[in-house]
Amino acid sequence: MSDAQKDARPDSFGEETELKRDLGPVSATAVIVGSIIGSGIFAGPAIVAGYAGTSGWNLMVWVICAVMAFCGAVTFAELGGIMPRSGGVFVFLSQAYGRLWGFLFGWTSLLVIRPCDLAAISIVFATYLGYFVTQFSPYPDWAMRGMAIIILIILAFINYVGVRFGGLVQNLSSFLKVGGLLLMVALAFGITPDTSQFEPVWPSDSTLTISFLSMISLGMMASFGAYDGWDASTYVAEEIKNPRRWVPLSIILGLAITTVVYLLVNSAYLLVLSNTGVADSERVASETMQILIGPIGAIFIAGTAMISTLGTVNAGLLTGPRVFFAMAREKLFISWVGRVHPRYRTPANAVIFMAALGILNIIFLGDWGAIIAARTGSLWLFYITTTFSVFIFRRTRPDVPRPYRTFGYPITPAIFVLIGVIFFTSIVISDPGHTLIGLTITALGIPAYWIWTRSGRSEESGKES
Repeated sequence: MSDAQKDARPDSFGEETELKRDLGPVSATAVIVGSIIGSGIFAGPAIVAGYAGTSGWNLMVWVICAVMAFCGAVTFAELGGIMPRSGGVFVFLSQAYGRLWGFLFGWTSLLVIRPCDLAAISIVFATYLGYFVTQFSPYPDWAMRGMAIIILIILAFINYVGVRFGGLVQNLSSFLKVGGLLLMVALAFGITPDTSQFEPVWPSDSTLTISFLSMISLGMMASFGAYDGWDASTYVAEEIKNPRRWVPLSIILGLAITTVVYLLVNSAYLLVLSNTGVADSERVASETMQILIGPIGAIFIAGTAMISTLGTVNAGLLTGPRVFFAMAREKLFISWVGRVHPRYRTPANAVIFMAALGILNIIFLGDWGAIIAARTGSLWLFYITTTFSVFIFRRTRPDVPRPYRTFGYPITPAIFVLIGVIFFTSIVISDPGHTLIGLTITALGIPAYWIWTRSGRSEESGKES
């Protein structure tokens, strides 16, 4: 019997839960949209344009990443349907490969993913808030970080007292951010009918050299980073009504909405600024709106960015704590984090824990670009192995209810795994320094797991709970 089979928890494939199911289909989809559309669509396009070189390759990078995301998303949709448990990828990996692999994902999430994401996006929110504050008073760095901490505490409290309230915030912010971006698109296509800014569409020398492919891969790193979050609803599956139906559908619908928005927004950027202009822009959305409707455009986009990042922070507080909650429930983390609030029926302690880590990162956060680069390789390692797990479950769990089956199976997951391996290799070659830092942190989880399981902490954790 394999380690994965020994470690299998029967209830990982069931729907029983002590958490409160307060998220409907709209909220589940809004979690996906809110997790994906954050600061990436404001910062990523300039990076992609710089590496792509032309408008054609620019949009092609976004399309390729969308196709890749869909190949992974339809696979995650099946996994979410057969294992509607809090923790998402942690649960999938633990069941497919054993507790160690799930622990490594949780370990990496703890050290280089979740708290850093939460802190960085909170800071982006506070930075855009500064656009309005500076009209009346100075806005030093300590004040900006203080505002980031305040908004994080407020959203943590909302999610502490009930997932329904967090869901309402998510719905509102998702609707507003999508509406704001689509208004910019409408203005761009309505006011700027001249398509000459798209020239040149393709480079004069279209030879696909190794150097060119490497540049496109680096552009894809930024683009795919902007799509990150399409698995968000799997982390709150135990709090979604009828999860076997709505977890899969929320993944597919949420990613579809985001893909359409991203392609339209990037087309608007190119139409107004050109690929060169996008690449040279420090605030691509602000400059686009400035050209379209003047100074009021900067106010509009600052407000849209605030709403966008607010929703992403809230989504992080909806999904991130569930990873550590699931780990604690499996006795792979501090038992206190795995306790459910007796009144609100939320993983309240996990929310507190996540918010505290986020606050520490806000205070001490270093180079965000380096953090993003360091985590990308490890994330792809888990993306690839999670997607491959659908083949394992088709063989080892053929009788588990599957309300949704992977579209295009086995081709779509195979495409994702194949391209993922190529992309992962390209990342290692193109940016070995940062990538190896992230992979080293992940690897350090192996002795950490050994120490945890051998020291008796997991048994003591189980007794305390």
